[in-house]
Amino acid sequence: MIFIRRMYLLTPPERRFWTRLKRACFHPAGREARAFRNFSCIFLFVAGLSIFNILRTFYWIPVSLANVGIALGILVALFAFTLVYLNQGLETTSFIVKLSGVTLTTLLAIMGVAGWIVSPAHIADYEPDWPAGRAMRFTPNVSGGYDIAEIPFQFEPTLGRDLQLDDGLQRGCSEGLSFPFRFYGREHHVVYVCNDGVIALGQPVRYREFQYHYGAGVPLLMPLLLDLDPTISPGAIFARQEADRLLVTWEGQRVFRRPELTFTFQALLYSDGRFDFHYVALPETLPYRPNDDPGAAMWAVGAIPGSRRPAPPRASLRDLPLSGGPEGVVQDFHIEFRQHLQLLFAPLAELILGASLFILVGLPLMLQVSLVQPLDALLHGVQRMEAGDYALVVPVQAADEIGFLTRAFNALSAELGDLIHNLEARVAARTAELDAANAHLRAEIVEREQAQAALLEQQRARARLEERDAVARELHDGLGQMMGYINVQAQAAQTLLERGQTEAARSTLNELIPVAQEGHIDIRAHILGLRAQEAPPQDFFGAVQEYVAQFSKRYRIPVTLTVPEPFPEAAFAPAVEEQIMRIIQEGLTNARKHAQARRIEIVFAFIGDWGQVVIVDDGIGFETNTESPLTDHPSPVTAHFGLQMMRERAEQVGGTLEVRSAQGQGTRLLLRFPRFLPTAEDADGARLQSLRLLLVDDHPLFLDGLQNLLTSRGLTVVGTARDGHEALEKTRALRPDVVVLDVHMPQGGGLTALRAIKAEFPEIKVVMLTAAGDDAGLFEAVQSGASGYLLKSLQANRFCRLLIGLMRGDTPLMPGMGERLLAEFARSAAPGEPVPEAVLTPRQLEVLNLVVQGLTYKEVGATLSLSEKTIKYHMGNVLEILGVANRAEAIAYFQKRRK
Repeated sequence: MIFIRRMYLLTPPERRFWTRLKRACFHPAGREARAFRNFSCIFLFVAGLSIFNILRTFYWIPVSLANVGIALGILVALFAFTLVYLNQGLETTSFIVKLSGVTLTTLLAIMGVAGWIVSPAHIADYEPDWPAGRAMRFTPNVSGGYDIAEIPFQFEPTLGRDLQLDDGLQRGCSEGLSFPFRFYGREHHVVYVCNDGVIALGQPVRYREFQYHYGAGVPLLMPLLLDLDPTISPGAIFARQEADRLLVTWEGQRVFRRPELTFTFQALLYSDGRFDFHYVALPETLPYRPNDDPGAAMWAVGAIPGSRRPAPPRASLRDLPLSGGPEGVVQDFHIEFRQHLQLLFAPLAELILGASLFILVGLPLMLQVSLVQPLDALLHGVQRMEAGDYALVVPVQAADEIGFLTRAFNALSAELGDLIHNLEARVAARTAELDAANAHLRAEIVEREQAQAALLEQQRARARLEERDAVARELHDGLGQMMGYINVQAQAAQTLLERGQTEAARSTLNELIPVAQEGHIDIRAHILGLRAQEAPPQDFFGAVQEYVAQFSKRYRIPVTLTVPEPFPEAAFAPAVEEQIMRIIQEGLTNARKHAQARRIEIVFAFIGDWGQVVIVDDGIGFETNTESPLTDHPSPVTAHFGLQMMRERAEQVGGTLEVRSAQGQGTRLLLRFPRFLPTAEDADGARLQSLRLLLVDDHPLFLDGLQNLLTSRGLTVVGTARDGHEALEKTRALRPDVVVLDVHMPQGGGLTALRAIKAEFPEIKVVMLTAAGDDAGLFEAVQSGASGYLLKSLQANRFCRLLIGLMRGDTPLMPGMGERLLAEFARSAAPGEPVPEAVLTPRQLEVLNLVVQGLTYKEVGATLSLSEKTIKYHMGNVLEILGVANRAEAIAYFQKRRK
């Protein structure tokens, strides 16, 4: 838990506990955290080995498999611990220590495997010499013990009653049998027969108690101590009681862990204290396994008086007669088997101990001359070179890998020394090369500036031509048609006067008057440059109907308008409606003037997201001189000014115009266009439009002009104020996102209002406005919490861009103000205290720090996970704030301030 806690604390903080713990386990932060992670895994692995003990306790796996799993697990854990400690330890570990540790671990692994390989044959050599058909009699002697002697074997076939024993805790021993029996000088009247091949006197005993002084102090007769299980045995445990003796028979009993072994033996107790053991049937072979429990094979034979101290002496009951004392006598086959194993493993353990001492002591001494001394000489040379001594030569002691490294190090040291000594000459040569390259670069810059000037002039000329073309379109669509109508009506009036039709001529002239007045107003607007772009009518279909009706009335040409029913309320985008209206006007004018049409038809249709307008007349028509009437390529006809403008208007909204005509067959104009233009608003523009602004200034004209300017660009002005007190009240009521505040105002100046607003609403951004760039309140405004400081003479586009930067967290300042602000900080700072770049945002400072380190914009972007374009944007703001011209000046300025 300590290792896991240290590993967790060394991991950077995360919002969620499990996320931080997962990162600590799979992506540790640094060498120390990685070492704690590895040690934690090793100790958790060792703790997990207890699963083998649990499985063994519930008999789900064999004891041998459990012991093998635990032994191998411990070896793996030790090996892993050695590797982690030597390679990821927090202290410096020498090469010799690592080599010795790895060699010792490998030797221990090899010796362990060797012992594992040779031990089975040695284990198979042990087999207890305890044949069937044998009988022993225990007779009390004068010393308080028993004399043991061989007697003729005799099996009594009358077994008596079945004691109904099993392997459970309740029926592991029989109920007390009343039988007077003097045992080691003490009288006992109750005898308990147990399923484990023993007879207990005075109280029953369980199997686990045999592991503690052979019964934890209970007097025992042990004909053959074994972990027997009557539930899996073909026979049973019987008792036959007579007046002066008690016969107990374990007939056909199998061992719990070795069910292939079957035993049959008898114990005969006499009331005078004597007892006999008769061994009827034993397995032919009794193999012992080192991983088994003691009771899995023959465990012990003997008698114990019940005292825990002193322990009964171990004797061999193979060689009889034998005389025992009052402390009892026991032959323990399990201990004999362990002593048999000791004959093999004691020399192996001595060999391992001797080899370990040699590896820990002798190996380092052997490697000292051949490996450590050459490495120490090379290390000493590296340390001298780090100290500045490049003239040293490390002696090569042998022609091996270390000798090769030594020669390479000597060559590197000599080359590095030559490079340092000749550095000035190399720098001078490189400087000359850079001067030549700079001169060439300046020439290219001049040439490029000239090319840019020529390109700019070409762009201006093109803009003038485009503007001229646009004016021509407007004059043709509006004034051209109006003047054509006036011309036709004037000629008609003249003809009527010549014929004497005065009233008809007067009516015609009356119709001319409003048209001429409208044309006069239109011409004056063009001359003064005050004509504004008219917005398309809200009811587009009504506007088309009204124009068609006026056209038919003026020129007495019937025009049929066909539209689908019902006509959609929002049929087209506003820009599309305007161009369609102009094309219809031009089409009707061409049909009247050039085609001499007597009838015109206009048909609207909708196909999905596309619309279609067909203008058909019955005029004289013309030859298109094209291969196909559906072609979009210009022809002699489409080169006419009116048709060319119609085509351009259609293309402006993503549509097409097709002309189909022939001599004497009229003309058909087919216009196809999208109903709605795709919109792609700039994300920054959308964010600007969501800003809520409060404007504060004591000049009404400037305040109204600023409000109109920002509103026309889509920004939301939630209110205005004339002084500092009103600004604070409006801020409390409206809660704007940004307050644009004049510095100099009556009734609480701008700085006082700034402090009050920021004290009450720290989340609201305040941008100060001033008429002069050298305003003395700049430093005080920034200290009071102003988010920006701008001039009132700032261009509108520039003002909007600075507001976008304010939303991104930048500090909008006019060029040069940042330098003056830093200078003010420098004057107010204490001697030796670094100047804070308070006017730069944390992101701008981060970008500038990386640029100062020599990283390119692309490398800075990769480091901060930003695009190169974003890095250029931030550096552009830094250059403007600091009042420098380029990146090099910004780096020099920053380094100078840091000093």
